[in-house]
Amino acid sequence: LIVRGCAERELKFSEVAVALDCAMFMQHNVHSEFNEPKQVAATVRFDTEEALAMDVTDVAIAFEITSSDQTGSVLTVFTAQRKILSDVLLSLQQYNIDPIIIEPDVNCLSRFIRQNVSLPEDLHPFFCALSRRNGYFIVPAGEKQGSQKTPTVRTFLVGPTQTRTELLAREVSVTAALVETGEPINCLKVFDSTGSVNYQQLGEKLGIEAGGIDWLQSAGTEPAALADCADPVDFAIAYGAALAHLEKAQSINFRSDFMPYQGKKLRLQKTLKFAAISVTVLAFAVGVYFQF
Repeated sequence: LIVRGCAERELKFSEVAVALDCAMFMQHNVHSEFNEPKQVAATVRFDTEEALAMDVTDVAIAFEITSSDQTGSVLTVFTAQRKILSDVLLSLQQYNIDPIIIEPDVNCLSRFIRQNVSLPEDLHPFFCALSRRNGYFIVPAGEKQGSQKTPTVRTFLVGPTQTRTELLAREVSVTAALVETGEPINCLKVFDSTGSVNYQQLGEKLGIEAGGIDWLQSAGTEPAALADCADPVDFAIAYGAALAHLEKAQSINFRSDFMPYQGKKLRLQKTLKFAAISVTVLAFAVGVYFQF
């Protein structure tokens, strides 16, 4: 539907980034013996296979180093079936759309929050987004020594009949056990696309401040931009994906491991080939001119 819509509107892009829905990937905590990014990248497939005790031949891997010490590094590893990524890429390439990046949707949402949401310094928040079918947690990286140097992210599925207040209370407790910010979490800020969370009840269950937050207003999003959007959380994810090119550091990218992007290289090859042909034709023309 996405590629068909782009084709119908005759939209053209110089660079494309894709956010992969959390139903299409899995997230794991993996330990590496190394701290150097190149060494980690060279061994992450072996480390993941060992940690999961399963064959990862048919799996694409994307990762991020969350913390490092003298024993090595802790990695957040995302895995997706190569068949799924292949289907996504081939369907896009049919319409001449070749994404530079394919990354987890929760990573895009984390980037959106970093760019657009600011809170008082004394607040150390859990951010949560609830779409109609998915839930996302983002806990910003702590500033104290020994804290994680990257945000803690986690996803979960949301059933249509589940009570969102009770679901959030349970999932916050699970996620809190994974967080190493060095600072106590003292508030929960939620964007719920259905508007059905009872924040007073949620705060009482968790023992911390809980409330809603309008991320899209913080980003200055015009209502007209959301007119054709089925879910505001999806809009925020797409917004975050579009910001990927602003990051100097390498993003969590499935294409680094599977069907690496060759677009710029191919364009350069075509340009050089055209230049070589042009020079040859020019040289031939000059030769003919002097011959006569």
